[in-house]
Amino acid sequence: MTGPPTPPPSSAVEIEDAARTMLPPQAAAAAPATEPSESASTAAESATEEVQPPIASQTKQSTTYELLFPTISDLARSGSLKELTEVAERGDLTGDFASDPTRLLLVAPLVLAYMIVNELSPARHVLTRLPDSLTTIPLSRGLFMLLSSTVERKYSDVYLRAEELHQFVLQPTFGNAEFGQILAGMIVSFVGAFRKRTFNLLSRAYTSIPLSLAQWYLGYPADQAKEVLNVALANNWKYDQQTQSLTPATQSTSSARGQGYAQTTLEAVNLVANTIANLES
Repeated sequence: MTGPPTPPPSSAVEIEDAARTMLPPQAAAAAPATEPSESASTAAESATEEVQPPIASQTKQSTTYELLFPTISDLARSGSLKELTEVAERGDLTGDFASDPTRLLLVAPLVLAYMIVNELSPARHVLTRLPDSLTTIPLSRGLFMLLSSTVERKYSDVYLRAEELHQFVLQPTFGNAEFGQILAGMIVSFVGAFRKRTFNLLSRAYTSIPLSLAQWYLGYPADQAKEVLNVALANNWKYDQQTQSLTPATQSTSSARGQGYAQTTLEAVNLVANTIANLES
């Protein structure tokens, strides 16, 4: 991954360009939304099929990262993302064993917390601070790939890589069940927040959009068209059965942008707490 992340669209032209950047061909638009390309699938699997080394200290004493993880865990469960990023940033920058695998106990939740609230540049900075010995660990590689797809607005790859990473951290071979549960909850929360932001983007970029294309953008397979319809209708969109197209509700672009971001951030915070609680129940 090279170069700085693409800044969020701000003008009406940028918003429209952003939504159409990864416009799939008509044939692909009608395909199931979760059907990945062969190259994307191979790349995602390569990062998560490897054996994850234990996230355990290589020293005789507990590292700063291990001592801080219970706090990070509690903050993730309560959805306190701002506090989580502050604690994790301080711990990562002041830790004594920068090359110890336990550093990922802070780095992985920190990256996901930034991604949930769409702060992609800080997330990238956190990952690029890691030494080479930690960037080759499957968990780190999975985070790098998910972040890269998000920055590049490769919509279908975002959902694919998120699902691969979600399954990976819940495997018994991951080696740390509590850590895996926390990450799994945050990954689900990220997908929900990413979908919400994408939906808001489509609302401003399109006057009409085929249902199949909306499914592609939102990461829903062909048999889950009802999910997209439910979300669209709940947001006052209209659906034309004959043309199978959706018409977004008319709204003020400037006010919608501000309200959409605030709502997405608040919903992301609540979703983190609810998701982790459901996984642990």
